[in-house]
Amino acid sequence: STSVRLFDIIRQYHREGRHKHMMGKRVFAPKLYYQLSLDQLVPQNHILRQIASTVDFSFVYPLAKSHYSYTGQPSVDPVVIFKTMLIGYLYGITSERRLMGEIQVNLAYRWFLGYDLDELIPDHSVLTKARSRFGVSVFEKFFERSIQICAQAGLLTEGPVYVDATHVTAAASLDSLVKREETVKPPYSAKDFIRKVYNENQPPPEVDGTVKQMPATAPNRESKDRHHTEMKGKPQGKTNEKYVSRTDPEATVVHNARGGLRLAYKAHVAVSGKRGLVVTAAIATTGITGEEHLLNDVLQSHTRHTGMPVKQAVADTRYGMLANYTTLEQAGIAAFIPPHDRTNGVNGFWGRDHFRYVPEQDVYLCPAGQSMKCFGISLGKKRVLYRCDPGICRVCQSHNKCTPPGNPRTVTRFFDQRLIEEAKERIESPVGKELIRQRKTRIEGIFALGKELHGLRRTRLMGRWKVQIQLWMTVTVINLKRAIKALTARLERVDPKRTNNSSSPIAITVVLSFIAAN
Repeated sequence: STSVRLFDIIRQYHREGRHKHMMGKRVFAPKLYYQLSLDQLVPQNHILRQIASTVDFSFVYPLAKSHYSYTGQPSVDPVVIFKTMLIGYLYGITSERRLMGEIQVNLAYRWFLGYDLDELIPDHSVLTKARSRFGVSVFEKFFERSIQICAQAGLLTEGPVYVDATHVTAAASLDSLVKREETVKPPYSAKDFIRKVYNENQPPPEVDGTVKQMPATAPNRESKDRHHTEMKGKPQGKTNEKYVSRTDPEATVVHNARGGLRLAYKAHVAVSGKRGLVVTAAIATTGITGEEHLLNDVLQSHTRHTGMPVKQAVADTRYGMLANYTTLEQAGIAAFIPPHDRTNGVNGFWGRDHFRYVPEQDVYLCPAGQSMKCFGISLGKKRVLYRCDPGICRVCQSHNKCTPPGNPRTVTRFFDQRLIEEAKERIESPVGKELIRQRKTRIEGIFALGKELHGLRRTRLMGRWKVQIQLWMTVTVINLKRAIKALTARLERVDPKRTNNSSSPIAITVVLSFIAAN
């Protein structure tokens, strides 16, 4: 029949693959009017919506009020300024010009700042003016607020405080380095100096109607390379005493295997709380500042920001100085810090670990079994000096391993050597080994997040106080992200059915109320 034949034809048509789709072509015709709102276009689980639901930014107004006048034109809302900076640090947008360009076209950014589709975005210069107006104190309070939000999320608890530091490359080139004496203000202004040179130097004689001119000296790349090589061979302290950057005078020259020779600052950070998730202190210094000298400042900053005492301090070997052990003992803090001791002595000779101290006799026993008695005291270094009787080291068979020929071997012991021995015992305990293992992931993970995602690999601005603001804003973003994650997880445990809407404003408010009640 006709219907059967038609069915067979259609089946054969599909079998041979001749049923192809027609190519579509999208034609965009903008509408004159739209019935929509920004709130509908921003997803409920967007991180900016989560931040807006978690943080009550009204606390910014009393902080910024004293920095504004009572008369004149209304300024840009200070809450908008801080929210704009948060967007830049959250998404790693290091250029403020580009940040304002992204806000202009990004619907979520506009919604977060409270600017509708037809409203004009502020100029990028308002951020520069706000930093100068507020100073570091307002930004420090903003950083403290992120710690309080982490406490509300249940992340801030008393426990070990992990301390470490990392270099942050400065926004300045090595080519900007000049000798410090060249930065001294000249005795003449530029105009007076040119007039003085012109008056004291007669014009060159004319030859064949032309005037001889001295060739202009162009920068020599070879001389720059030689200049950088010269700095590599010198200690960093001497290099920074001699040279300074014209671009960023507070940045210092550092040289290490990981980053090479560069201008940099240093970020000193402390983390604590549940699984070490909360950044509780952040201090920016010059690149050559030793982190071992900032341990007490970082711990005091932790206590000031959190209101919690430090009971256990965990750090690496760089902090293993007697001065730090003494300070921590006086404060009642247990130091889980490996001592900064050499396993070998100078030039490969035996170190102190080859010599055994006998406290009952106040002597050291050398590897050959000879007694090394106290022969002097160094009050400046707070050490006791021990040495064998004259002539014993000279005839010892292990002399070539113990000390250079012709010299008797000397072993020193600190006045408070007991603190170093106690620190070694803590590190070797199961608790100490676990804390040292945790330190690598907990605090070094903060540095990895800051550098890879939030622009901490290089400074955005010049000057130490501006770098300090950058450091506080970076760790503020890290704290907020972790607090939001904890609040969302708490909500899922309270009401698993509302997992998909866990980041809605009402849901976050419920969680905060639940935490406050419990």
